[in-house]
Amino acid sequence: HPYVKGLLACRPTFDTKYRILPTVEDFLETKTAPDGTTRLEERTGMKDRLAELERAIPEDGNGEGSSPSDLLLSVEDLRVHFNSGGGVLGGLLGSAPQTVKAVDGVGLTLLKGRTLGLVGESGCGKTTLGRAILRLVQTTSGSIRYEGEELPAQGSPELLPFRKRMQIIFQDPYASLNPRLTIEQALIEPMLVHGIGSSQSERRERVASLLEEVGLSSDHLLRYPHEFSGGQRQRICVARALAVEPDFIVCDECVSAMDVSVQAQVLNLLRELQDKRGLTYLFISHDLSVVKFTSDEIAVMKEGRIEEFGPAGQIYGNPQSEYTRELLEAVPRAEF
Repeated sequence: HPYVKGLLACRPTFDTKYRILPTVEDFLETKTAPDGTTRLEERTGMKDRLAELERAIPEDGNGEGSSPSDLLLSVEDLRVHFNSGGGVLGGLLGSAPQTVKAVDGVGLTLLKGRTLGLVGESGCGKTTLGRAILRLVQTTSGSIRYEGEELPAQGSPELLPFRKRMQIIFQDPYASLNPRLTIEQALIEPMLVHGIGSSQSERRERVASLLEEVGLSSDHLLRYPHEFSGGQRQRICVARALAVEPDFIVCDECVSAMDVSVQAQVLNLLRELQDKRGLTYLFISHDLSVVKFTSDEIAVMKEGRIEEFGPAGQIYGNPQSEYTRELLEAVPRAEF
């Protein structure tokens, strides 16, 4: 059935050769019978549409044009350690405090207009690293430089101008939207914080334009988060991240809670926005197939450390680390 074909095609695999993923709509069209009933049939010209979408992904993600002047972000020997245990309960039980090394000596670089995929098992420190780079959690030591300038410490007033340039899209769009705010209010709020727009009417125009840019109607401005589907809410979160015109966005498991058809739509949206705006992404995920589709470079993380780092084609085609090979071998593959 063409619907099943669509579901299978919109799921990225290691062999995917599409720059933009197919969606279910590329395979289906609704036809009306003489008696007025409707049915789903395979879309006319489907093969031509798929040929149009197909574009080989470069084997070497670190492509032409990369130079030191293209460097957006560099991280050196970054550490985020937490103390666990101890306290009153620990004293009563006689347990000594322990140090959890969530991020332990990480170094990486990120080039402008490109995507760095960060992969690893649950609990390896991916999300903590992403939030540490944005100064959303306190770092223990290390250096984070943005276009050659050291990021001010968390809580420093000097950090505010950088907040405008760096944004994050969270995993759960419903939890990251205030249920008491309309979509218009949610998108205007970051503009007010950063002084964007000379008037409320100008900000409303910007919000309407943002919604249309992410594939939603401006008629939805006065609705609340619970009135949208999960995919629509994530589009709203993307629009909110774009509201302050950032250069760099951390995508923290931003498609992991979606079904494959909606996931393909959001991944396509992120790629289109990157091409249009020149955005740089840190794409965090445990799904290696999705990361291969989205990323130019890959960093494999294990127990707070970077196990392997390099161009996407190299990591997937010739992994040097035994841990990376184990992750790749563990990915389920559909065979038909």
